[in-house]
Amino acid sequence: MALIFCSHCGKQVSDKATTCPHCNAVLQAGQPQVQPQTAQQPFQQNTNATQQSVYVNVPGKQSNGIGTTGLVFAILGIFLGWIPILGWIPILGWIIWFFGALFSFIGLFKSPRGCAIAGFIISFIWVIVVVFVVGSIGAFSLFS
Repeated sequence: MALIFCSHCGKQVSDKATTCPHCNAVLQAGQPQVQPQTAQQPFQQNTNATQQSVYVNVPGKQSNGIGTTGLVFAILGIFLGWIPILGWIPILGWIIWFFGALFSFIGLFKSPRGCAIAGFIISFIWVIVVVFVVGSIGAFSLFS
């Protein structure tokens, strides 16, 4: 058994086959054989049959914009929330932190979740640190 090339689709088939198993074209004895195609030379199909369009869904790189925004806002809020030199900056930092926590929470429900999880954890840790610092200041002010 020898392998020949289908004149319709260009794939290898048995010389004993009457139809191509790939494209179902009828193979005839003495039909010219098509050589395999290279990457530089795409296969040209010479047929009177109707052409079909094939759409391939190629998945693109996914991103979670709101989760990433939440992470960035949470980090900015931490740094801006502890600058007491300029009077309004800590308040701005807390507002940015709140939106970072909110966006991170919303981003947890979208895929991929990596940045949203990181932003949510950073926001949660910041709340714990603020509660600890405020509690410590309150405790020291009671005993002094």
